[in-house]
Amino acid sequence: MQKITLALATGLMVLILVWGPAVSAEEEMCVPMGEITLSPLTDEPERSEVTFPHAVHFNYNCQQCHHTWDRETPITSCGTSGCHDLAELPKDDQGRVTADAEQKIRYYKNAFHSSCIGCHKEIKKENLKAEAMQLAGAVIKPTGPTGCIQCHPAE
Repeated sequence: MQKITLALATGLMVLILVWGPAVSAEEEMCVPMGEITLSPLTDEPERSEVTFPHAVHFNYNCQQCHHTWDRETPITSCGTSGCHDLAELPKDDQGRVTADAEQKIRYYKNAFHSSCIGCHKEIKKENLKAEAMQLAGAVIKPTGPTGCIQCHPAE
């Protein structure tokens, strides 16, 4: 019996030594627990970077913001992963925007503003509806900023 136990223990040790490094070499998901700094993609931004309180948003489904995430691979920055990576919208000689629908979606500023501000406005609308109906026990959710200087403080 001792020989079988010794053989099993030796076999287990070999497996750990062979597969252990391969398993630990896999990329692990690292979820930022505090705040994330969102920097403009342009060299000369009109407004300051945004401090995004990531941890405050943990009660939402990750895919509400990370809409192309497959729930397995590590999430990359929207501005560098080919998703919302346009720093500027194309313009004609008179300075008029000539962007097509895809370019407007890829423009990082449109993506963040529609996702963040759009969600905050939707929550405000739900809160107003609940208050107007005077629903007993209605939960009034905290909302995020919808104005420029609330996210982009003066430098």
